[in-house]
Amino acid sequence: MKNFNRLIAILLAAAMIMGMSLTAMAEEQKENTAAAAEVTGTITITPPENTLATSSNTYKIYKVFEASGYKSETEERISYRLVEGKNTAPAGFEVDKAGNVKYVGASEDGNLTPADIEAIKTYVTEKDLVDTVTVSGTTKAVSKALKNGYYFITTTTGTVVTIDSTNPDVTVDDKNSVPEVSKRITKASSLDEDGKKALAQLGTEVFFEAEVTVGKGAENYIFHDKMSKGLSYNGNAEVWIDDDEVASENYSKDTQDEDTLTIAFNNEYIRTLAVGTKLVISYSATVTEAALTQDPAKNTAHVSYGDKKGSNNTPVSETEIYNAKFTITKQDGEEKPLAGAGFVIKNAEGKYYRFNEATEAAQAQGTEGGEDYVPAKEAAEASVSWVEDIKDATEYVSDDAGMVPAFTGLANGTYTVIENTVPAGYNKAEDSTFTIEEHDYTDENLNQKATVFNKAGIILPHTGGIGTTIFNIIGTILVIGAGVMLVARRRMEII
Repeated sequence: MKNFNRLIAILLAAAMIMGMSLTAMAEEQKENTAAAAEVTGTITITPPENTLATSSNTYKIYKVFEASGYKSETEERISYRLVEGKNTAPAGFEVDKAGNVKYVGASEDGNLTPADIEAIKTYVTEKDLVDTVTVSGTTKAVSKALKNGYYFITTTTGTVVTIDSTNPDVTVDDKNSVPEVSKRITKASSLDEDGKKALAQLGTEVFFEAEVTVGKGAENYIFHDKMSKGLSYNGNAEVWIDDDEVASENYSKDTQDEDTLTIAFNNEYIRTLAVGTKLVISYSATVTEAALTQDPAKNTAHVSYGDKKGSNNTPVSETEIYNAKFTITKQDGEEKPLAGAGFVIKNAEGKYYRFNEATEAAQAQGTEGGEDYVPAKEAAEASVSWVEDIKDATEYVSDDAGMVPAFTGLANGTYTVIENTVPAGYNKAEDSTFTIEEHDYTDENLNQKATVFNKAGIILPHTGGIGTTIFNIIGTILVIGAGVMLVARRRMEII
């Protein structure tokens, strides 16, 4: 009996211990369940590489499904349910009788198909928007604390969206990519291999190509080109892919803000292009008189992109156009300023420099068809040309300080300096040459100077005095000769 009572006491103690353990386990499970239901996390979004620091990207986060479960180093179990207020799931998903959501789409690699993404895009509404984060450059965007769920993320960088679960924290990449732009000079008097710098004569046409490489998620591509005052756009832009010209209905040409040229591509078209496709924009400009004082004349290009106008821009690609000048200082043999000397220059082809001044436009006068009718004259920009006859060349004359106006707007080449008008009392200076080297953009090469000297004329021998002396000598010789001959003849007669 005593042993029996002892056994009962042991069993009762064991039961009490088991009951307490079960209670503790239940409480712990309850706490874990509650904790699981209340777990919150964040979504950290990494913007695309090469995003400019000045670009502004906005990310919107929409909740698609509720999520519950847990995650450990060895195991991950998550179940999904519809969010409150939803009765159906998007195409590609279905809801079972217990209210759980599962994937039934066509994916075979664990990634959503384009059709799945489109279905989710139309499924979510502004009521499902749970957070909006705006960041600059490549700064990572971090959402506020969000309950576990399945989230749809849009971005202003392009059309590609991100879909992922918080559990509790997740890091995702913005899969859109920044388009690339490369601008280069393709034709000028002299240009570098990379096409970034060139020498060009005033008034000549310089040709450009801008290459736009399409990125992932292409959206609202607008090409912007800005020319400095030393260049005048010729209005002849065309767009090409390889050897095929892009139809004009796929883009529009205009000027916006401070742009010289703006090309806006139609979204419907740009979205059809494969990632990496190169759009080549070709056009030209004329070097204007402003380039003579603005060195160099610059031309910049970039592309704005994304679904928020002006918020995202590519780095700028720049080209530079240079021209040269040659200045003469005129001095006499004593190195003093000499006025009145006129100079022309000749190129390697034997033609002479001519500077054509800019002209203003003139309106038509009189009645068209009548005798007094004078047609309108278009304005002309200043330019440099080369003429066959030295009489048609531009001659610059030295002033009292011996300074000769500069021969401006020159391209690379070797030139001959000719003194065409010689000051009275001086001898003509010998011809000389100077060379503007290609690929050399230093001030020493582009702003060349020379001093040309004139020596006073040498007095030629007089003709009056010396001429009489010569005649007297010749006369004397002739008289003496005649006398000698006369004497000789008489002697011969006597014999």
